Formats: sequence, C-alpha cells, structure tokens
Amino acid sequence: MPLSRKRRLPLVREADATGRTLEIYQETKSVLGIPHVNVIFQAYGAHPGFLDLMWKGLRPALETREFFRNADRIRGEAYTGIHNYFLVPDLCGSIREIHFSTGAQHELTDVVELFHYNNPLLLLITAVQLQAFEDGPTHQRTAEGGADHPVFTHAPIKVAEEAAPAPIRKVYDDIRRTLGLSFVNTDYQAFARWPDFLNVYWNSLKSVVSSPLYSENKHALRESALALANDLPNAPQLTVERMQESGLGSDEISAAITITEDFLDLLSGLVLNIAFAKIGLEGGNRAKISGPRERQVEQAQQRARTGHPERAA
Repeated sequence: MPLSRKRRLPLVREADATGRTLEIYQETKSVLGIPHVNVIFQAYGAHPGFLDLMWKGLRPALETREFFRNADRIRGEAYTGIHNYFLVPDLCGSIREIHFSTGAQHELTDVVELFHYNNPLLLLITAVQLQAFEDGPTHQRTAEGGADHPVFTHAPIKVAEEAAPAPIRKVYDDIRRTLGLSFVNTDYQAFARWPDFLNVYWNSLKSVVSSPLYSENKHALRESALALANDLPNAPQLTVERMQESGLGSDEISAAITITEDFLDLLSGLVLNIAFAKIGLEGGNRAKISGPRERQVEQAQQRARTGHPERAA
C-alpha cells in the first residue's frame, strides 16, 4: 500500500529536532556515511519513543560489513533490472541540448550517485525493521562492527515543496499523483535544482513506472530486500509485545509499523527510479539495446501487459 495522498506524513526535520532525537539524526548520518537526515527517520522522529528504541536495536546491524554488502546487491539488482528490461534515454545528451553547463552536469551526477548509494541502504533498513516486528530473522547470528563504506559530505540542495515556483510545483503534483505519495521525496526535490533536468527525467520515467513490468521489478526488489534482511547479523527484535513492555502506546506502535510498511513500498520503487537516472546520465541504453535484444524487451513488456510477466531471458 503506497503512502496515502490523503494524509500528510508528519515529519520532524533536522532543524526542528532536539535532545535525543537530534542525537539519533546525527548518528544515522555517521553510520550510513550520508550528509542528510533521511525522510524515514524524520517520520520516526514524530514518535521519539519509538525512534530511540528502534535505533538502539537497529544500529548494531547497520555497522556490519554484511549490511553494506547486502545493500550493494540490492543496488546491483535495481541497476541491472532497469538496464535490461527498460529503454532508458540519453538524459545526459538531452540536458546538453538545453545548454546544461559542464559544472552543473558534474554536480547533478554527484547528487545521483549519493541517492544511488543511499536508497538501497534505506530499503534494507525498512526490511530489517519490518522483520524486527516479527521477532527478527529465522536464525539469529552475530558479527563484528567496523564496516567500511563510502562517505558523502555534501548535502544536496533541495527545492522545498512550499518554496517551489509554479512550474516545479506542477511537476511535484504529478509525481505525487502518479506515485500515490503524500509528499515529494528528497531525491526529486534535489533534482528540482535543475528544473530542465527534472522535466526531462520525469517525462521519461513516468511511462516506465506505470507499466506492469515495472511493478514486477519493484516487487522482486522488495522481496530481495526481505530475503537479505533475513540473513543479516545483529538483526534487531522488536515485537509489539516488546514495544508495549517498553512503554510505547498502541497509537505509536501502529504508526511505526505503518511508516515502515509504507516506506518499504516507496523505497523499492525509488531505488529503481534513481537507477533509471544514473543509467540515463551515463548515456542511456537505447543505443545498446537494439535488434533481437530490443524485441526481447518489448516482448517482456507485452507479457506484463497481458498478465504473464515472466522476465525476459
């Protein structure tokens, strides 16, 4: 179930956070190697008791090498799925045609690389957390921390929804409507710094996300995240009973579970969408998928439309 368009997701932004919530926000950035506080943690931040309990249980799993290796596998699966089963245009060529400077292209590429790294981490986190509600993985195991991972230091500059000019707000509205969201994710707000790119990218992506084959790939990525979460060491256990014993109320517990379920759905699509942007900035794949391979892609899409969405060979 996607995040409802009818209810606004309560968020506690980093600038508004205090005390233990702010400490956890800083810790999430350090553990993941990213320069900003992700929206899912801002959503958990509206329920500070749960955020504290969740983070204490989750952090040991995120500090393992296995966590980042499993996120790499999710990232690779998304990239391969988009590259092999969808026709991605040359977004880099398109933005050059609208007089995009070399410096702007480099900045945009850096932003895409940040989200291409970040989103698989978040998808795996939601899978681990959802599993924690069911008392963790089937087989508990432990591992040492000290994971080595990339570190991104430059926070993306965003065009906030409330501050966006009318043309960008129109795109934001279309994104929310098409994806069934109550908010525009950080990724798209960062892309809006380059409005021409946002338009080219979204117009290319929109037809992809509405296809049955996309839904199949999204579901497969979600299942991969859940399977990898089941094999993660130091995985937390946080059942409803444990949350109740820790003093959390039923409304807070219900909200935490709903947020996690919603973001598992959102992120399984977002990982694919950023892979689409990355491939597009690398020149796309339309020139590489031709002849028999192009026909295979078209046949896979046709099977999906007719209710037989087996993947192309």
